[in-house]
Amino acid sequence: MYIIELFLKLKNDIKNKKPKNNPSKKEEIEKCNHLFVPIDSTGRILACSKCGEIYKLKKGEINPFK
Repeated sequence: MYIIELFLKLKNDIKNKKPKNNPSKKEEIEKCNHLFVPIDSTGRILACSKCGEIYKLKKGEINPFK
């Protein structure tokens, strides 16, 4: 009986855990002086070389790497 109670308690603990937000990563991205470089062959997807933020060029936007 004890094993079943322990199993149910562990199941509830896992179910009730909420993911932790990492505010330091968000603050790091906000403070970053972005330096975007293309990461695909078309040059439509850019990523910051410092923090890793990804930016997709929208239709009609000028690609500075062509």
